[in-house]
Amino acid sequence: MDHAEDPPPIVFFDVETIYSTSVIVEFGAILVCPKTLKELRQPYSTLVRPADPSLIPPVFQRSNGINRDALAVAPTFADIADTVYELLHERIWAGHNILRFDCVHIRKAFTEMNRPPPEPRAIIDSLPLLTETFGRRAGDMRASFLCTGLAI
Repeated sequence: MDHAEDPPPIVFFDVETIYSTSVIVEFGAILVCPKTLKELRQPYSTLVRPADPSLIPPVFQRSNGINRDALAVAPTFADIADTVYELLHERIWAGHNILRFDCVHIRKAFTEMNRPPPEPRAIIDSLPLLTETFGRRAGDMRASFLCTGLAI
C-alpha cells in the first residue's frame, strides 16, 4: 500500500485569547489518525505569556482558570512557535469556530514574528455544521457542551 496516498493527520486545536487584544494566552491540540481517530501523540496544551505583559488587563481571570499569575510563568508564543507549527502544518485542522477565530489568531501570531504561518491541508469547522441544527446559538457553545451535551 502506498502511504503517500494516506490522508494527513487531523489536529483538533483551540486557542484562548485576551478579548480586547486578541493575543493568544492558551494553545491546545490533539493529533489523531484520520482513519482510526486514535491519538498519534500526547495532547499538547500550554498557557502562553504575551510578549508584552502590559497587554494583560489588571483584573484578568478567565472562567477556565487562566489568570495573570499563571501567564507570568508561561512560555511566550515565540517559545512554542516551532511546536505549534509542527503540530499544525500540512495537517487537517479541526475545531469549533476555527475559520473565523483560531485560524486567524494563529496566522496573526506567526505574521507578527515575521514567520510564515502553518498551512492546513483542509479545515473542518464544526460551527457551520452545528449552525444548521442549533441556529445562531451554535457560535456560543463551549467545547465541554459539545462533548457532553450532544452525546446521545
